[in-house]
Amino acid sequence: RHCLAECLQCGPASRRCPLCRRLLHATTVEDLAVCSLLSSFLEEKFPEEYQKRCEIAKESPVELRPSSETQELPLFVLDPMLPLQRLHLNVFEPRYCALVRRALASGRRFGMVGFDREMSFLQQGVEVVIEDCMQAPNGHFQVRIVGTRVFQCLEASQHPDGYYLATVSFPSLEPAETEAAAMEEELQQLLRDLRDWQALVRLERPQQLDAILRDLGPRPAANQPGALMLWVAALLNPLPPLGLALELRPPILAAAPPARLAVLRQGLENSLAHLRLLSKSPLRRWCVYLFRLPAPVMMTSVMVFACLVSAIFPGAK
Repeated sequence: RHCLAECLQCGPASRRCPLCRRLLHATTVEDLAVCSLLSSFLEEKFPEEYQKRCEIAKESPVELRPSSETQELPLFVLDPMLPLQRLHLNVFEPRYCALVRRALASGRRFGMVGFDREMSFLQQGVEVVIEDCMQAPNGHFQVRIVGTRVFQCLEASQHPDGYYLATVSFPSLEPAETEAAAMEEELQQLLRDLRDWQALVRLERPQQLDAILRDLGPRPAANQPGALMLWVAALLNPLPPLGLALELRPPILAAAPPARLAVLRQGLENSLAHLRLLSKSPLRRWCVYLFRLPAPVMMTSVMVFACLVSAIFPGAK
């Protein structure tokens, strides 16, 4: 934990495992939880090394930075994102090519925000980190990004290169203790509904659901309701979209934790009702079964069906 905490404190570009270089599913030191099973195993099998590491951690504790720190971020105005979501960008506009070059030179991070109704940008967004970047000979970029932290835009001005440069703060996602206690029962109901939702989606699109879950990583624990709610929202509104739930990302980012839970529950209930209605349609079930078949078998089935229709209704076109 101490080693990973130091990686987090070195900035967004260092949020990777020191050994395998995989991106950490954490953005603050508070997100890192000690695995009791692994800790017990290491203590039993490597007692001397374990004791040394404990002593090093006690001698040089990692200082926790406040989550409300203010920073400056260049803004990419395109689509709202949520933490842990990934997106591939084809960057060709000169202003955003300049933004990517700036990000690559200074921590590989920038802010992603969506458009509002007045075609300006939303005041809430997500800090993203560039996971992979490839520049074409014409100067365009192919970029893969992942969302990390939710931010609130305090002020913004246009940079000479054309993109917006904003001063942002990173509010705490977790509710106060009294709010968390009041939300506990609703959260449990949310998780029960989510299990039903996943079961119905798995009937429709099992491969897509598995890919989304792999990208999002493990579900946060129930004692982190703020992170848990964002994880559920990212599952309901994945990138690329499933098209099975209404757009929740802008209101989720703008709402306080209690209101965020209400938005999330309403969106999940609407999506569940839609999926249950689809599951009762015989034609829908037949289409789902058909599209699960291998491509040659599916095409043969369609051709046989077309021939049967032509034979039964010879005058049909």
